[in-house]
Amino acid sequence: MIYNRIYDTFRGSPNLVKMFANIIPINYRLGGKNFIQTYKFLQKSEMWDEEQIKKFQEKQLKKLLEHAKNHVPYYKDVKLVNDPFRSLENFPIIEKEIIQEDMKKFVSDNIPRNKAYYVSTGGTSGNQLDLYLDNSTYAKEWAFVMNAWKRVGFKPGDKLISFRGVEFKKSDKGIFWHHNPIYCMLEMSPFHLSDENLLNYIKKIKKFGPKFIHGYPSAISILADYLERKNEQIPGIRAILAVSENIYPWQRDKIEKTFNARLFSFYGQSERVIFASECEKNDQYHVYPEYGFTEIVDKNNVHTDKNGGLVGTSFLNYYMPFIRYKTGDHAQFDIDKCVCGRNHRIIKNLIGRWNQEMVIGKDNSLISVTALNLHSNILKNIHKYQFYQDTEGVLIVRIISKEKFDATNPEKIKESLNKKTGSNLDILIEEVETIPLTKRGKHQMLIQKIKT
Repeated sequence: MIYNRIYDTFRGSPNLVKMFANIIPINYRLGGKNFIQTYKFLQKSEMWDEEQIKKFQEKQLKKLLEHAKNHVPYYKDVKLVNDPFRSLENFPIIEKEIIQEDMKKFVSDNIPRNKAYYVSTGGTSGNQLDLYLDNSTYAKEWAFVMNAWKRVGFKPGDKLISFRGVEFKKSDKGIFWHHNPIYCMLEMSPFHLSDENLLNYIKKIKKFGPKFIHGYPSAISILADYLERKNEQIPGIRAILAVSENIYPWQRDKIEKTFNARLFSFYGQSERVIFASECEKNDQYHVYPEYGFTEIVDKNNVHTDKNGGLVGTSFLNYYMPFIRYKTGDHAQFDIDKCVCGRNHRIIKNLIGRWNQEMVIGKDNSLISVTALNLHSNILKNIHKYQFYQDTEGVLIVRIISKEKFDATNPEKIKESLNKKTGSNLDILIEEVETIPLTKRGKHQMLIQKIKT
């Protein structure tokens, strides 16, 4: 919580203040001791054989499950046996709705509150989950990310541009970017990608001189399309580091052809239960065994070798352990070994919850719903939400409210979205009693009535 406040204050500070971040070594900007130790450990463990991986996971599971039984109320009646892998099977598979019923049951009773920080999921299904993570999780997560990016030549401290849904305070003045020296990053708005604006985007990118591009594939695809149509180039890009969205084959082809660089992706979640990254040799996803224990189950929660639901048990979080947590995403284990020589489990046919649906702004720019992702405690009094658009530049947010919902909540939602999009969207809040599911029983994040 303290870190988040410091970081938010830093983001809003003048550029002169931000420049002082460059004085701090990058390893400490990314989390200090916890980052450094984890990053070094992952380099040592990367080529472990199967027996080493099994022993490590066995040790981590034993420690975690014993802690959960003894200190987490929800698991007090679970039976443990000598074999941690068999003990794990005695733990129920849980979904976010179970945690939402009474989050206190999942919080450890022997760890002080100041040892954890609050986060929330992105509400990809329109149903946000509030949770807590150990303070060390931030740094360890960055170590896993940096280890994955290392496969395409990235080193901590390399310059990159990023297209993600953060706040852009000067977008009304035509400034759709800001420098974030903590990560050596130029953050660029995914909310204002019109042809008129993209000319200035490209000028700014070339001046910054990044080696890597990071962010939503949907936004990077729009940039690639513009470069192709205008016969423009951004030289020196070594790889595109995709995040948060499913990647369609046509997007991969377009992006890699346009930038003459590899598109590289990893898979993760706010709950920090599974981390998987593409291989440098191919686009197969390697599951990191040091991060947690991964299972794939069918609709009856039985292990399957076919495509099924991803279930993860995190080794990173003891304050609020996520054990056999159903992510809502789907994949299939690949029985073949990878040519790279790693002995990680491989998942294929990975299908995330995000569909790359687009909202149209007033300037005709395409805005990814991922970038509009509501990701804070402003949703604590909202059960579900959905975006609806039938007019360019106007976005309706349909919400199902909880009992504590009051007149200030709609304004907070508007404020949160306006901080991201500036004046490019008029936000309207509409309270509804129900949000219908699709024919397949899924929640649709956006109802888009405008043909894009």
